[in-house]
Amino acid sequence: MQTAIAARTGSTVPELVEIPRPRLPSGFGSDDILCRTLELGICGTDREILHSARPWTPPGSPFLVLGHECIARVEAVGDAVSDWQVGDLVVPAVRRSLPGETRRLDYLPLGKFTERGIWSEHGFSAPLWLDKSQHLFRVPAEIADIAVFTEPLAVAEKGVNEAQQLQQARLGASIWKTDPPRVLVTGMGPIGFAAAMACAVRGWVVTMYGRDRTDSFRATLAGRFGVRYLPATDGCFDLPNVERDGFDLVLECTGNDGILVSASAALRSCGIMVWLGSTRVPLPANLNVASMMRRALLCNHLHVGTVNAAPRDFRDALAHLAQLKRTHADELQSLITARVSLGESLWHYEHRQAQGIKTVIEYPA
Repeated sequence: MQTAIAARTGSTVPELVEIPRPRLPSGFGSDDILCRTLELGICGTDREILHSARPWTPPGSPFLVLGHECIARVEAVGDAVSDWQVGDLVVPAVRRSLPGETRRLDYLPLGKFTERGIWSEHGFSAPLWLDKSQHLFRVPAEIADIAVFTEPLAVAEKGVNEAQQLQQARLGASIWKTDPPRVLVTGMGPIGFAAAMACAVRGWVVTMYGRDRTDSFRATLAGRFGVRYLPATDGCFDLPNVERDGFDLVLECTGNDGILVSASAALRSCGIMVWLGSTRVPLPANLNVASMMRRALLCNHLHVGTVNAAPRDFRDALAHLAQLKRTHADELQSLITARVSLGESLWHYEHRQAQGIKTVIEYPA
């Protein structure tokens, strides 16, 4: 048996559970790969699942094994596997399409996929797990120490890639290439920093909005990535000249509908807002959505919801981590604000550290 972290139906408290250790199937033709988790990121999605007390458990299971941000090592391969070897470092994809589905997996409707550690399939907080070659991405050794951040960065890369494709379809293939967009990122959590990094590494001008003091750790870290910090104040999105001072792309990473509506006022003509955060249980609010709608109509705005990531986005995330490792190695390490053992991790599933960004669980090698 092995120990994993789980969300149980009817409970908001994370717990350690014992589950069987997986084995490679015996016999000829096995295409399974046995992987060992080395590091696991704790995510706001994990906390939302726990807070709901209604995890999407696999069929017949009273709990969901959590964990979807992971770097692992290949421990063994089936005799039909030729592209992976023992010792290779991997990052696993989260979403998997059900048999017979042909649409791009990150655009499948609900009920047509599973997501490991999130939706109807156990995740990677167990030390050992089985997977298939098509769900694994190779990690270069030089970024092994930060590769646990690949999955959240891939989610941000998906939002950026989709926005750029949409803008090019509307305004021409050269848009945002010869004239880089002005970008606003709302939120200072892991996805906020991932979004800022995905844009900054492309050479785009990025502003990050948050509630921190300008001299806080997170605001200072944003500056070290070359990102301008915009502290939250009344009217900070009410710009006197939106076309001159506004933004072409807003990446909304707080999941706060009030901030979403307010920040939409800072979109330039033909601007795009990408929604990268939300709460699992929407809360009642009194918002001036009508004003946002009118601006969107008059200024040809796009509002795009994105979730998960395509293989393209995982590849971009790995490439951009390698690029940032060469220029911002210390800043990348600063994103990981706590490293804990499996036994120490449960507190972090229920609480956020002040000025914390990413908590990582370290597993014995």
